Amino acid sequence: MSRRLFSCALGMTAASVALPRIAIAQGDKPLQIIVGYPPGGSTDAFARLISVPLQQVMNRTVVVRNQPGAGGQLGASALLREGRDGSAVLAINQPDLNLAIARGNAGFKGTDFRVMMADLHEPRVFLVKNDSGIRDFVDFVNQAKANPGKLSISVAGGTAQEVLAKWLVDTLKIDVLVVNYKGGAESANALLAGDVTANLGDDFVRSVLRPKTTALFIGSDRKSPRWDEAQTLQSQLAKLGHSMPSPNFLSRYGVYVVSAEFVKKNPSGYQALQEAFLKARSGPVMTDYIQKNNLTDMSLGLPGEQFENVFSSEMREIERINK
Repeated sequence: MSRRLFSCALGMTAASVALPRIAIAQGDKPLQIIVGYPPGGSTDAFARLISVPLQQVMNRTVVVRNQPGAGGQLGASALLREGRDGSAVLAINQPDLNLAIARGNAGFKGTDFRVMMADLHEPRVFLVKNDSGIRDFVDFVNQAKANPGKLSISVAGGTAQEVLAKWLVDTLKIDVLVVNYKGGAESANALLAGDVTANLGDDFVRSVLRPKTTALFIGSDRKSPRWDEAQTLQSQLAKLGHSMPSPNFLSRYGVYVVSAEFVKKNPSGYQALQEAFLKARSGPVMTDYIQKNNLTDMSLGLPGEQFENVFSSEMREIERINK
């Protein structure tokens, strides 16, 4: 799935305009972007996309490596092992990192990390196959109540997708099976194969399923240009007598994270690395891809410090749910 999404971006890199280079203190050591998920999702696709202009900006080899497992825990642990000198950056989603911390069994805490850049804000989308006969999310809930245990939702296990699916099932008091898969691509394929009734995924990457699926809701406070038929989750829940804790509850923020130890020991190195990411993000490879793929509604490309309040507020809600 990500290969198709990514193909046009690769084609653009050859013709991209040269970007100003930024000196990075870590010398010739390659920079690793550790992706906390398997290939096939939004995080992986955008990490590979930004790696091309980033390498040019830094005049340094950039290597993208997938380290999936435990909802991003393995990737986060790898960052703390390998990124103390700033030679590794973690590409992960919030609130997945917060979830790993809140569960309390990961061996790290929030103060071990610094969010360097927020790349995209991507809402969740809830899909069924076009021939499912389910009209909207209210209809899905009504069918679930009429047929206990018969409906199912596929998700990437250990992530905020799973938490949101279980929150919906618990809040609405419906007997629906939440089925975990190793990654987003596998969970989407389960829907197409007819193994599950619905899939809860991320707006952008699921757009490749557009011809075969219908969106029952978009998990945001505004509609998505990729899923015209999808009503906001808040509006669907209101019809059922419920509401979301926040308009963008458990939606995906794609972020790049560094070791807090690196920031403390080498603040100038951190600033240079952050500047390089922001410059690569604002260059023609990324901006052209975002515009051509109608992703401007999701685009951020901003310093992570601007989102500290958003992520801390989400963390408090996650901790409340986990009690």
